[in-house]
Amino acid sequence: MNSLSPSAPTRPESAVDLWLGQQLRQLRKQQQRSLAEVARACGMSVGLLSQIERGLSSASVKALHGLAREFDVSLNTLLRNAEHAPAENDGRVARAGTHRFIDLREKGISKEMYTPPACRAMDLCRATIAPGGSTGDELFVTGQGEQIGVVVKGSLELWVGDRVMLLNEGDSFCYASSTPRRWRNPGAQTTEVIWAISNIHSPAGDAD
Repeated sequence: MNSLSPSAPTRPESAVDLWLGQQLRQLRKQQQRSLAEVARACGMSVGLLSQIERGLSSASVKALHGLAREFDVSLNTLLRNAEHAPAENDGRVARAGTHRFIDLREKGISKEMYTPPACRAMDLCRATIAPGGSTGDELFVTGQGEQIGVVVKGSLELWVGDRVMLLNEGDSFCYASSTPRRWRNPGAQTTEVIWAISNIHSPAGDAD
């Protein structure tokens, strides 16, 4: 088990580090990859990557290049909103126009992350799903916690375990993050869904 040493930092380096770390964690979760897998591919320890994701360590330029390459995003994309991180409020507010974007163009999905950088227990995002856009044919899980969503535009076909549900504008839903699921936009117009996601961290610094 990977654990942090007693001298490991326990407070964020800065709002910028929180911002970057949250974006890196979101990319890793979206690609369904473990801390150990990404750390090994980038030549760093699991403990260091965990600290970077939580904003407890500043990533070096070399580390950022390696992570951008591993997640198949440009460094500019990774850093796009870092300069807007609101240092004056310790990351407790995310201003309009500074929200992070996760672009999964090949799947027809983009996500706007509304979560302020200092928030570690919850994530809030808006997913925009093009007609036919989907998470793929395979069911997936994303660790612990719970997720609640509401369809604010269009329709969403949601598989949760062995159930399939067609959700329309105004319908809401929930499931445990450990429940296998997948989803897609079955309609001819763009679908938008607001998701609230609780995050449960292990004492070892989130090994999922």
